Amino acid sequence: MRYFKLIYDYEKDDNYVNCDIANIGNMNEYITISGKEIEQWDNVVFEYNSEEGNILTDYLANLYRWFVVSDDFCQLTQNIIENQVQYLPVKVIDRFTNSEVDSYFVANIVTIVDALDLENSKYDVFELDDEKIISVEKYALRGNEIVGKHIFRLKDDTIPIFVSETLKKAIEGNDFIGFEFLEVDVI
Repeated sequence: MRYFKLIYDYEKDDNYVNCDIANIGNMNEYITISGKEIEQWDNVVFEYNSEEGNILTDYLANLYRWFVVSDDFCQLTQNIIENQVQYLPVKVIDRFTNSEVDSYFVANIVTIVDALDLENSKYDVFELDDEKIISVEKYALRGNEIVGKHIFRLKDDTIPIFVSETLKKAIEGNDFIGFEFLEVDVI
């Protein structure tokens, strides 16, 4: 099966909503990349200005780069993703009209796999504060580690999101907007 790095579609986002203000309470902004279920979820509010963009996408851009998705995405991919994601509700408010849009969720991906194949990936290594950092330019994944996984993050590189061809086809087949895909090598 083919796999893809999931990215936000910046190329078509001229009139897409961008949530540029957020209130996440006392939570750490990196809470959604830990790969663990979140037990305590505060009232999270994202704001946007509809005069700057008024198309509410299924993958909603936001200042924390959290994976915020529409209710349609949750419902129509549930049978594929199953227990690989925890959905947490968020409020989305248009500060121009002061209207609230419901039906958005943070998709907390709880599947973390040790699948990065450095031997076949293209990457750079640099040091930051005496810590070795690997910056991957082109990913290669070990296929035996991702069998049956449709959405996941990597053990030592938890920011990027990867999806299976099955999930990609579901996203494209339902005409969800805001998504773009970059194929990765599977070894």
